[in-house]
Amino acid sequence: MPKRIVICSDGTWNTPDQKDRGQIRPSNVAKMALAVARQDARGMEQRVFYDKGVGTHWWDRVRGGAFGAGLSENIEDAYRFLVENYEPDDEIYLFGFSRGAYTARSTAGLMRNCGLLKKEHADKFQQAYALYRRRDDQSNPNSVEAQIFRRMYAHEVRIKCIGVWDTVGALGIPLRGMRYANRLIGLEFHDVKLSSYVDHAYQALAIDEKRAPFAPSIWQQQPHAAGQKLEQVWFAGVHTNVGGGYEDSGLSDITFMWMKEKAQGAGLAFDEDYVRENIHPGWDGELRDSRTGLYKLTPSHHRPIGAGENTGEKVHPDALRRYKNLSGYKPENLRDYLARTGQAP
Repeated sequence: MPKRIVICSDGTWNTPDQKDRGQIRPSNVAKMALAVARQDARGMEQRVFYDKGVGTHWWDRVRGGAFGAGLSENIEDAYRFLVENYEPDDEIYLFGFSRGAYTARSTAGLMRNCGLLKKEHADKFQQAYALYRRRDDQSNPNSVEAQIFRRMYAHEVRIKCIGVWDTVGALGIPLRGMRYANRLIGLEFHDVKLSSYVDHAYQALAIDEKRAPFAPSIWQQQPHAAGQKLEQVWFAGVHTNVGGGYEDSGLSDITFMWMKEKAQGAGLAFDEDYVRENIHPGWDGELRDSRTGLYKLTPSHHRPIGAGENTGEKVHPDALRRYKNLSGYKPENLRDYLARTGQAP
């Protein structure tokens, strides 16, 4: 019987036992890894792989947060798990938060370009990654070289679902100037566009994140993507309010439940007992200020909502509920979006 393979890639500095205000508060990616049922009602196995963020030592955190150290390793970990566990007709699900979202999207890009290596060709990974890394006219997914590589060594796979929370910055790294640094150090090759080989794509985005380097990486639906479901929904809160990790998880649990419902619609089964005991959404939950430390010295930046084309963007009903019922919650970007779309109260 086919199975479902679920890859959960956490963000930089995220670990399953991370704490906020002295309380263990895992991210939504860690919760997803715990919430996925071992099998569905028909007995179909669901096999989960969880990859935490970079190491907890201070130098690992600096290297991973500022220069992308470990990103290629994260992608390789996820890809190799798929190679070792995939059988024809299995379904693939990818989830990620922050830089883990970038990892999930890059892993999908690697599979689009090079396919998913058959087990007997697992030793071709470095060749596959080099082909992906080049990404020139001779090595893009439609090139003859890439097509021959896939035919010789790989499965041509579709991805059932990608679900991500707030992909930010260049390389998933929220620092100004990183796009130019990436060119200098050779890290700009990662492909995070939404491929037509993905059946379902969902992204939760933070309305209230005002740190300019945390600009969201929003998908744009590609031509020839008939039947693909794309939704990118804006939620009240800053980056971690959306992706999870704060003591008050009311807002992040809203985004978790939204992602769970979308993943269920794509076929994934959940442990409802775990969800009932651990997920407690609250539209009026605490909204934290992420502009702390040195970020206080930088200008605030309001993320534009619904500014792109073919992005499937909308605002979640609980964010609108907060806007209408809490007098102190009137973010400029949400107000502009509602006026532009004729929804202003």
